[in-house]
Amino acid sequence: MEKVSTGIEGVDRLLSGGLPKGKSYLVAGEPGTGKTLFCLQYLLEGAKKGEKCIYISIDERPEHIIFDAESMGWPIKTYLEDGSLSIFDVTNYFSTPKLGHDEGINIDQIINDILGHVKKMGASRLCIDPIAPLILTEQHLPEVSTYIRKLVFAIEDNAECTTLLTSHVPVGSGKLSQHGIEEFISSGIISLQIAKVHNKNIRTIWIRKIRGVKLDLSDYHYDILPERGIVLRQAV
Repeated sequence: MEKVSTGIEGVDRLLSGGLPKGKSYLVAGEPGTGKTLFCLQYLLEGAKKGEKCIYISIDERPEHIIFDAESMGWPIKTYLEDGSLSIFDVTNYFSTPKLGHDEGINIDQIINDILGHVKKMGASRLCIDPIAPLILTEQHLPEVSTYIRKLVFAIEDNAECTTLLTSHVPVGSGKLSQHGIEEFISSGIISLQIAKVHNKNIRTIWIRKIRGVKLDLSDYHYDILPERGIVLRQAV
C-alpha cells in the first residue's frame, strides 16, 4: 500500500507511514483546533516534494489562507508563484443556501469545475476546506448530503488525488462532523479537539479510523508552533 506523508510531526508515525494514497480523509474539529493549518501543512509537504497541490477554499478568501500560512512563517507565495500550489476560490458558488435548486447552486457544475481544475493541474494532493459551507443548516441536510456524496465519489473515481476534507464541529456537541454524513463516506477520520486536562485546555488529536491501517486509538496532545505548525506531543 503506497502512503502519502502528511508533513505533520508525529502523525505519520501514528499512521504507520502516512495516509493510504488516492482516498479522501475527514479532518474534523471545533473552531481553533487548527483544521486549516493541518491542510496547509499537508499541501506544503507535497509542494516541497515537487507535487502539484490544490487548496479549495469554500468559506475563506485566498488572501486569508495566504495570511494564515505567512503568519506561521511558511513560504506559501513561493509555491503559488512556481505553480506547485494553487488556491481555487469557490466561495461564489455558495452565495445562496438554496443548494441544488434552479435559482441556487448547481451541484454538478461545482463538482465538474473542481475536477476540471484538479485534472488540468495534474494535482496529487487536494484539500477542500470545509467540505460544505457553514451557511448551510440542518434544513438543507438532504441537499447537502447529495452534494457531499457526489463530490467525494467523483474525486475518488476521477482524480488521482489524496484528499483532505475539513468539517466544522459545533463546540460541545460531541459530533464527528457538521452534517453527520462526512464521516461515513470518507476513508478516515482525524478528529482535532480541545480538552481540559488538569484544569488546562489543550489541543488533542484522535485518529478514529483509517481504512487499511492499524491505529493507536489514544488521544495525543499537540501544539501549534511557528514554522513547525502542528507538532504531536505525548499521549493524554
